[in-house]
Amino acid sequence: MMKYVLLVLLSTGMLLACQSANDKKENAPADSATAVHDQHAEHLEGLALNNGAKWQADSITRVNVILLQKTIADAKTANTANYLQTAAALQEGLNKMVKECTMQGPDHDALHKWLEPLMEKVKTLKQADTAEKASAILADIEKHLDLFTLYFV
Repeated sequence: MMKYVLLVLLSTGMLLACQSANDKKENAPADSATAVHDQHAEHLEGLALNNGAKWQADSITRVNVILLQKTIADAKTANTANYLQTAAALQEGLNKMVKECTMQGPDHDALHKWLEPLMEKVKTLKQADTAEKASAILADIEKHLDLFTLYFV
């Protein structure tokens, strides 16, 4: 009888321990990439991770994204004319990216879901009529470029 009670207690303890471990997994906070992805999901309507994994971007696309980021990092922001020059440089970079693109399939489709809003933002920057408006648009473009690494590898 004593062995039976001990066996029941041991089994119950193991079941409770397993259930507790499962609760921790289910209630654990998402990793930082998922959390950041969720925060920015509204920015990229229609774009999601590839079943939880990042989409594959080719090396040419990755290099072109880095060049766009460098364009923003090097941007002069003293006046509206500076922002318009940056907009022209960004447009040139986007044209280069599109021209050199060799991606195909679902990865390419996902890239366009990221790229098309960026193109619209650059178009808006080219139309900015004050430095204040241009500054806000450029900051939005910079955030959008940073989202590339959340969705693509």
